[in-house]
Amino acid sequence: MSFKKLFSAALITAACMLTAQAQNKDVDKGNEALKKAMEQTDAAKRQDLINKAIESWTKGGLKREMYALIGDAFLEKKDYTNASSNYSRCDKPEKKEGMKKIGEAYLEDAFNGDEKSEAKSLKKAMDYFTKGDAAKEGARMIGDRFYGRGMGAYSKALDYYVIGDAQVKIEQIAKEYFEKGGDNEVKAAESYARMKTKEGFAKAGDIYYNRNEFQKAIEAYLKGGVGEGIQKYADYLYAEQRSEEADNLILQLADALTEKKDDEGIEKLAAQTQAKGSYLLASKLYDKAGDVSKGDVCRAYDALLGFRLEEAKGLFANAADPAVQSMGATITASEKYMLPLKDLADNMEDLKKNAPFVTLITDSVSGKSYPSPSDQKMQEDYYKSIRDQVIKNVADISTNFSKLTDPKLKSFVKQRFLQYGAVRNILDKETFAVKKLKQDVKLKDLVL
Repeated sequence: MSFKKLFSAALITAACMLTAQAQNKDVDKGNEALKKAMEQTDAAKRQDLINKAIESWTKGGLKREMYALIGDAFLEKKDYTNASSNYSRCDKPEKKEGMKKIGEAYLEDAFNGDEKSEAKSLKKAMDYFTKGDAAKEGARMIGDRFYGRGMGAYSKALDYYVIGDAQVKIEQIAKEYFEKGGDNEVKAAESYARMKTKEGFAKAGDIYYNRNEFQKAIEAYLKGGVGEGIQKYADYLYAEQRSEEADNLILQLADALTEKKDDEGIEKLAAQTQAKGSYLLASKLYDKAGDVSKGDVCRAYDALLGFRLEEAKGLFANAADPAVQSMGATITASEKYMLPLKDLADNMEDLKKNAPFVTLITDSVSGKSYPSPSDQKMQEDYYKSIRDQVIKNVADISTNFSKLTDPKLKSFVKQRFLQYGAVRNILDKETFAVKKLKQDVKLKDLVL
């Protein structure tokens, strides 16, 4: 490279350095002018100095970021209005950061001032956090401050943790409430529910369930689409012979899953219900899931259980699966024994419906319940009067069942008759052979 070129390059470099030094001096002048401006009590004088600062910064090459410097200066003086005004003139990233700073300042004011102004300051804080695109982060910060005050302030902490989507923090508060026990368990359940997750609703429901607050447990389980919890209570209702309530509960769960557009969950619920032998309920669930063909199959099985044989055959005939379709022909081939079994089933059902109901009486002192003696006597007299008829019916059920040859058909017939106590007590539950002779049958064995 020639000497002339080297000399030119050196001149350019020197010029750049001089320019940079001049700009740095201008920036420094601007900073000094701003410092003096913030010391002024007179608004006009302060603004004059700010204008001079802007002139110097402009010469020094600063652009819109200069307004962040002014905003910071006003923020330090707790002049949030002017701080906000200047941050608003910055580019988007600096503007967001500035608004977040004001939010943090209001937060500090809220927790370092008197309680009367706390709510107002926190509202301002959230307004600025929102303007700074930091609403969730700000809410979590406020929640932490309330949490630091102790359990008495947990309810307020929760309000902000919910806004901040702070699942871990909400769960922590719920755990602490639960560990305290007593009525705090209810607060724990309420806190878990505020997580708005399936896991949170499941834990809330379990707490209520274990406290025997079943309605609240159901509400929590339904909101979370917690099938296991609903099924648990439904099983309890079935055991208490409250089948209609249990079925309605399962349908409510299906509705909740429908709202969540969880077709897979409804299908699973339908399959579980079908596996338990509740075919009519399963058919309704399959319909909700949009699988009408499976619903029709379940309706066919329900008709078979009810010995509505013609209806069953018609539904089986329309089934897509050949194995299911063949059940219609199986029923036709076995009608010689199925029709007498139908009559027996109808008669057993009538005898069961006519049995006197035994009410429970609750002792006002102990709180314990016991059967009404007068109702028990009426029931005993009723079963004494139908003793021979029940025993004959059960024997005829055994005889006709033994003549059926199709294993699947036998399983459905068995399922229908095992709902009667007398059948379970007098016949073998697997083979339906008579295991207890007439002379050995006690009155308690006859109860349907």
